[in-house]
Amino acid sequence: MEMAQVLAEPGDVRHGFSYYTSFNHDFGHITGIAATRNGNIMLCDYDNKNLILVDPSGIMLKHLCVDSEPYDLTITSQNIGFITLPNTRSLLQIHPDRMVILFKAKCDDLNTSVLCVSAIPNTGEDVISNFACFLGIKRHGSFYAMPFFKRCDEEINFRKLTDVVDQGGQPGQYIYPFPVHSRVLKFHALDEKSVFTCKGGQNYITYSQQYEFHGNITIATIDTPSDICNDDYKHIYISGQGSNILHRLKWDGKVVLDLRVHDKNAHDWKVIDIPLDSKHGINKPVAMCFNQNYTKFYVVNEWGKSVLWSLMFIDD
Repeated sequence: MEMAQVLAEPGDVRHGFSYYTSFNHDFGHITGIAATRNGNIMLCDYDNKNLILVDPSGIMLKHLCVDSEPYDLTITSQNIGFITLPNTRSLLQIHPDRMVILFKAKCDDLNTSVLCVSAIPNTGEDVISNFACFLGIKRHGSFYAMPFFKRCDEEINFRKLTDVVDQGGQPGQYIYPFPVHSRVLKFHALDEKSVFTCKGGQNYITYSQQYEFHGNITIATIDTPSDICNDDYKHIYISGQGSNILHRLKWDGKVVLDLRVHDKNAHDWKVIDIPLDSKHGINKPVAMCFNQNYTKFYVVNEWGKSVLWSLMFIDD
């Protein structure tokens, strides 16, 4: 068993990954991955139009055929899954451990679709929060991160969503959609007010906080970032094409007091390369996630053909 470790700065927690194993089930092209509350892992197989559920070690449990290519998925703290099918402008809500579709919503507007989704961590019933995830809405070539409220037992009204985007927000509410640059591939919500986005063809990720653009964080060894996730210490992890190394962003503790933040404040996130490389199994990573108690880490590998997983250790 090979091991790789990130050494801590004084006062920080030391993180590391112990490489364990990898698995595949004749995947076509895995584009999204997320962990359920029970510790299982759900995957979007884009080419085969399948949703796949595996146990924590990669053993196949269930698969579910869908009528279009699933691209991205997220699972909220309430253990509700959302899957995007952008080619048919559709969104599925699913019970992930039972693999039961709760509803499907489709947008009739040819200029609007939900491209990707991101759950907000730790929004259980004991947490005061208005919504549990963001929907990444593509609208007339622009991209918006739209809050999706926790009362998600009714079918999504896409007409209402498009009206909200066009009008800049719902009257009487403080929550507005994040306007994000075009060419977004994936995005990640750190909390209700902080969003990171990946853009195609760029070696940086964009950081927005409190609905203001905070700038770009450059990662020189990445051609195009492919996915973003975070651990329980709110460190950000990034995978990307052109790099077989995972990258971690750590906030250096600076407090921004200005109402409007300039690009330079994105540099308050320090980039740390995690010395995992191809000998540990990472090769052309596409997507990644932690399980919900942050003890295991999964990477969709080889352009989405396999998944490797490792144990995470934290040394105080």
